[in-house]
Amino acid sequence: MKLVDKIVEVSRNPLSQKSRFIAKALPVLVFFGVFPALLFGVPKFILDNWFHFTLFSSPLVRVIIGSMLIVLGVIFLLWTIKAQRDIGKGTPMPLMATQKLVIQKPYSFTRNPLAFGLINFYFGISVLIGSVTSGLMVFIFSAIILSYIKFVEEKELEQRYGEEYLEYKQITPFLIPRRNSN
Repeated sequence: MKLVDKIVEVSRNPLSQKSRFIAKALPVLVFFGVFPALLFGVPKFILDNWFHFTLFSSPLVRVIIGSMLIVLGVIFLLWTIKAQRDIGKGTPMPLMATQKLVIQKPYSFTRNPLAFGLINFYFGISVLIGSVTSGLMVFIFSAIILSYIKFVEEKELEQRYGEEYLEYKQITPFLIPRRNSN
């Protein structure tokens, strides 16, 4: 069975209380524990010193730009999670996938507001801490996440929502938000 088919199957099954807890706790642990350690801890404290990279830009510029990216990222992250919970009746994790296609804001700006928020959040931290290798790691991480979305998640959404998703896909950008009239 292909990965996409397995994700579609899992998304249709009701979850036990334990599985619901895991579906809610796992993203928090992964995206705010494991990934930050790999994207910021190792690069900042090991790779930057090993490669003798210096901090980029002045501290004030780093704080301003990094903070703006972090705030933008957090806004999109929280907004997306709320929309998935309230409108889609699910979470970002395939274990507890949305039961309805969410095309309202923030999904009317971009098909992937969660990825947009996460990438901005992580790049903001890299800028704030001034780590060149961390920025490179976030870039690589972003390419991997976006590839997964493009080649796995979009296929899953096409299977689950059919023509409704295909129409939405035609009018909404993949990642970079655009202003809309809604």
